[in-house]
Amino acid sequence: MSAWPLDPLAAVTHAHPYPYYRDLAQRRPLYFDAGLGVWVAAGHAAAQAVLAAPECRVRPLDQAAPPQLGDGGLARTFCLWARMSEAPRHPALKAALSRALATAAGAEAGRLAESLARDWLMREPLNGEVLDRMAQGLPVLTLAGLLGLPAADAPALVVEVAAVSQALAADADVEALARGEQALTALQARVAEALPQAGGMLAELKNELAPDEATLTANVIGLLFQSLDAGAGLFAAAVWHQAQGRPLAAGAAAEWDGLAVQDPVLHNTRRFVARDWSYGGQTVPAGASVLVVLAAAALDPAGPGEALMFGAGRHACPGRALALEIARGGLAALAAARPDWQDLTAAARFRRLPNARVRLYGEKGRTE
Repeated sequence: MSAWPLDPLAAVTHAHPYPYYRDLAQRRPLYFDAGLGVWVAAGHAAAQAVLAAPECRVRPLDQAAPPQLGDGGLARTFCLWARMSEAPRHPALKAALSRALATAAGAEAGRLAESLARDWLMREPLNGEVLDRMAQGLPVLTLAGLLGLPAADAPALVVEVAAVSQALAADADVEALARGEQALTALQARVAEALPQAGGMLAELKNELAPDEATLTANVIGLLFQSLDAGAGLFAAAVWHQAQGRPLAAGAAAEWDGLAVQDPVLHNTRRFVARDWSYGGQTVPAGASVLVVLAAAALDPAGPGEALMFGAGRHACPGRALALEIARGGLAALAAARPDWQDLTAAARFRRLPNARVRLYGEKGRTE
């Protein structure tokens, strides 16, 4: 592998991208990358400006949903997600989600994640493949438990969320889209079954969003979707750093904060320019897209050194505290099993994702 990533997208799965990110933020805070065909915001101030600018939107003006989704259920659900909306009601919807997540972001989430992880380890002897399944499944199942979704057939729930995720990928084929639509229907049924007896986080959302059940259901599914890869990446990163001797299992807050800056999961996000936007003497034209390199901005020597992997501005992820609690709980269960950390992480590699750094540890599919 090259000692220096070719570009900000190649950096996501590079073995050691962080010196490159730091240099990029310092030397080229905002520039046009002709090879990628996008503007790149890598400096801390530039990234924050893009994320705050009303001209820079989460979707192109003429594409409320990815065109490959057509006009089916996935497209309709996608358009209702708070994270993909610039509608006038977005601030109220985002606030409702934030309040609901806050009700579950304490020790209860960590205890549930630890309990689920311990049960998992009792069912399957720990190895790399099991660790990969735990990393992906534990955040989804913990969130589902906090929401009060039916606990029956939990493995199928993870499969359903994964199918929706795969259908939303830019390279999804016809079969993946069909599986995603089927999985979406199953997830909608799970939410519908839970709503009459809703408690906790789901009750909070129900109270906030009633009587708009379509928006409620879509955003519950959106939370599960967000937890899948982001949660897997955070948990897998925590395992890696535990293996490198960082005391994350002990729950030191400073260590977890450092992880979010030095080895974040989400490395970049995109914004689409609806009207000409100017910054630092440059004008980004309407119709352009901007790659906001969050991992570089966090390391900018001119910035405050703050973690940006949960985003910033009006579309910042409200689930930061909950995600960290789930990862902490899962890691505590692993530590209690006293694994050989070096052996467990010996096959480490990265999934081929354009924006997130998600480690895999199993030997299966080693060429990925």
